Amino acid sequence: MEEQITTGQVAKKWGLIYGLVATVINLVPLLLEIQASWWPVVNIVIAVAMYALATKEFKTENGGFMTFGEGFRISMVAALIAGVMRNLVTYVYVKFIDDTVMQRIQQAVEDSWREQGMSEEQIEQMSGFSAGISNPEITLVLGIVFVLLGALIWGSIVSAVNKNEAEDF
Repeated sequence: MEEQITTGQVAKKWGLIYGLVATVINLVPLLLEIQASWWPVVNIVIAVAMYALATKEFKTENGGFMTFGEGFRISMVAALIAGVMRNLVTYVYVKFIDDTVMQRIQQAVEDSWREQGMSEEQIEQMSGFSAGISNPEITLVLGIVFVLLGALIWGSIVSAVNKNEAEDF
């Protein structure tokens, strides 16, 4: 009898693949010092593609059947692995390699606020609030949380689309 693959095996494999791809993709703007407003869309597309490929592999290896729960579990574990990998590498880069990244991001945000017509007093107030968020340690934790929140949404959608539950007779 053929041995079936487990959700954990698929999730680990695709979590590592997703983590490597997401890490490279997220280091590009840091290394090139660019601020692209469309960059989060790239992250979503990569996440959905990874969840789809992972659930498709699991379904294929298990006779074409996968429950919603199995697909959701695969997506969440893959997201956790990828989120930790991506955000740890980003943390190391921001904290130890290029410690000016957070300052550049803060300056870009303030410039954007000026372009929107905010007064210097309003910018000063908002800067105090955003300074706490621009801490690399907080960014590390929030990055992992946001990847998991994204997996709740996108992983659920992919799992619902790809599920094919065996019918009981």
